[in-house]
Amino acid sequence: MAKLVSLDVVNFQQEIQRIEREVLDLVDAEVDDLIDYATEQLIIVTPVDTGEAREGWKNDKGKEFKVIINDVEHIVYLNNGHSQQAPAYFIEEVLTKIGILTPN
Repeated sequence: MAKLVSLDVVNFQQEIQRIEREVLDLVDAEVDDLIDYATEQLIIVTPVDTGEAREGWKNDKGKEFKVIINDVEHIVYLNNGHSQQAPAYFIEEVLTKIGILTPN
């Protein structure tokens, strides 16, 4: 005859909240790593003349948001294909390959 096992969880609600925080922290760390990787890849593929556009890549990883930024004015022109060193829309291509963007 099979024996029944019974478990009592002390402070069940607190334990569920602890698990939820732990999972969110793990996801947050994974997203941070992905943003760092994406930024590194964008730096690598950005066409270089003076190096200004390549040096313009930064990321901001707040608790509520994650952003990859390049404030260099001509990054838009480079991404539109005005350099023979990289194809048009190289930014979107990198972010799609990494999985940050999904194709329509």
